[in-house]
Amino acid sequence: MRPWLTLGHMNRAAAAIFLALLCSACPKRLEFGPEGRIEDAQTLYQHVRERQAQVVNLEGDAKLHVDSPQGSGTLSTFLSITRPGFIHLETYDFFNRPVASLVSNGERFGVYQAGENTYLQGPASAENVSRFLPVVLPSEELVAVMLGQVPLLPPESMTLELDEKERVYVLKLQRGPATQTLRVDPKHLRVVKSEVRGVPGYDLAFEDFEQRGDQLFPGKVHLIASTADTKLDLKYTDIRLNGRPDLTLYELVAPEGARVVDVDARGQEVRSGGTVSPAPPAPGS
Repeated sequence: MRPWLTLGHMNRAAAAIFLALLCSACPKRLEFGPEGRIEDAQTLYQHVRERQAQVVNLEGDAKLHVDSPQGSGTLSTFLSITRPGFIHLETYDFFNRPVASLVSNGERFGVYQAGENTYLQGPASAENVSRFLPVVLPSEELVAVMLGQVPLLPPESMTLELDEKERVYVLKLQRGPATQTLRVDPKHLRVVKSEVRGVPGYDLAFEDFEQRGDQLFPGKVHLIASTADTKLDLKYTDIRLNGRPDLTLYELVAPEGARVVDVDARGQEVRSGGTVSPAPPAPGS
């Protein structure tokens, strides 16, 4: 022991370490936004809607990971999304080869499957737009989710609590048998998690929020559809928000040389003359 390190020094050093450990174990004070703590459910609901409405379009690159009974994998993705229902998605494999693309203007859609050199086109129904994904979502909902937003249940009633342990508001929306529980960051009033119960639906979670211009935006979006045993993870890598959208990206044009197939709102092929091909027989029939 160095001669100058007396017992008094040791006690003071030990006390400093103890205080540092004690302070590190203390929970941080909850931070609220400029409005202070919100105690009215309707007021928070309105704030959430206003925050979500601030992002109207997005363009850039992302990684899309799918885990479903049909298969799992990760694809590089270019996306251009504009409210209410404009979608342009392109996916590429590990070697940067095109896999598929989806374009929708909210009324019509087109999907190009590179491996089959086939272009499907028809009404922008949920079944058709969701050919790109293993879950069925209307185009407006798909746009909202990719813009870091939660499609909100139109509530008949709602309740609000503050969960100090999780450090979030818990806003519960009720409509008939359906409930939607929103966990909302108390400072930025952004939804970080949504759970739907009582009706078929899906859960959402948002992570890695960061400031992008004047918007706080999540770097990761997680969608869990338990009934379909499916998970989607979207990780943004290089994006810009609320820029001037390139409207040519939403033009529905089949690639030159592709086989064009017309489908109806259910996704079934429409034969020449307007007739619809019959549904395939059920397995074992």
